[in-house]
Amino acid sequence: MFIAVSGSIEPLFEPNYPSTILLLLCTILSITGFLRFRAQDISQTFGTIRGQLIIENILISTQLFAIAYFLPFAMSSLTGDSNENRLLLTEKIELMGSYGLVNTVAGAASQLFSSALVLAFIRLASSKDEGRSVLRALLLTFSSFSYVVYILAYVGRDGVVYWLMTTVMIFLIFRRHLDPVNRRRIALFGLFVAVAILMPFGIITIARFYDSDQGGWWSFFAYFGAQIHTFSDYSSLDRPVTFGLQNFPMFANWGCTVLGLDCASWSDIRAAIFEQYLIQGKEPWLFGTFISDFVADFGNFGTVVIMIVFSIFCTTLCTYRRSKSPLSIARLLLILFVFLVPYWGIFYFRFSIANGFIVVNLGFILFVAMLQRKRQTV
Repeated sequence: MFIAVSGSIEPLFEPNYPSTILLLLCTILSITGFLRFRAQDISQTFGTIRGQLIIENILISTQLFAIAYFLPFAMSSLTGDSNENRLLLTEKIELMGSYGLVNTVAGAASQLFSSALVLAFIRLASSKDEGRSVLRALLLTFSSFSYVVYILAYVGRDGVVYWLMTTVMIFLIFRRHLDPVNRRRIALFGLFVAVAILMPFGIITIARFYDSDQGGWWSFFAYFGAQIHTFSDYSSLDRPVTFGLQNFPMFANWGCTVLGLDCASWSDIRAAIFEQYLIQGKEPWLFGTFISDFVADFGNFGTVVIMIVFSIFCTTLCTYRRSKSPLSIARLLLILFVFLVPYWGIFYFRFSIANGFIVVNLGFILFVAMLQRKRQTV
């Protein structure tokens, strides 16, 4: 309503109300699975991590390595005209790719930043007997900035947004387990950090949008509500279905390989798919929420089915109170990981970038689960 009055964002077509209802339905389905989760159960994870020091050392060392590797690229992204640097990104990607395994390891490590933040808060919320350590928490928190630096290296702002969103989420979950003094200290520290990392966010934003009609700073608010208009517009187009190639390219290619099918890759069909949007007057790279991305891959009906399955899976994952086993750190990490789908998805399906984020995080959670299982059988 605010946008309609202000006229800051104009849809391409008349509002598509059935599509808006579909967006609302799918969004509700995506979050209902988390209603059984209770933040007070977090204390069950304190002092229960077998090999906690090993896990933390792996996260700290690999993510500090990622910061050291990506920092020069991030600094070059912020040097001079950031928008021009963004337009010349292909050359930088080729340069980073030339480092081979080093680039791969650094990129994978940075994508574990949310796990580092969870372990940092566990260290802060635990009692002294359970292993409270402010130093370890600070090291884990600092190492988690690897994701911010990683995205800045590609002249991107998403790392800042998603780091802040994730930190706020984890803080709110752990809040009741922190004493009032520590809560205030963490809030003040978080405010200081937010101001600091919003500076490169502002530099890139102003460089990209300073010549727009409303000015660079208005772009901070330009995305507000735009996803709803974009989803409505996309639903009014003749929209090609990509059967997972757009948002799940790694898994789609694996499936084709297993089934012996000769499937096209997303890079092969991207230009043709995007052209279908462009000839109908809509830019295909505008954000339409993760629901919009799923519709592009699987259609309206397929997306509803996926959201139902997702809700059932998340409900099962959060239904741990009926069992005699306490909430494990592996289950907690998995719950928070899948919650990022709708939480980050208010913009778009971030996990779609080569699906490396999914594979790396699920691999790490499996590693933690195996350590816990080993502890229970010893």
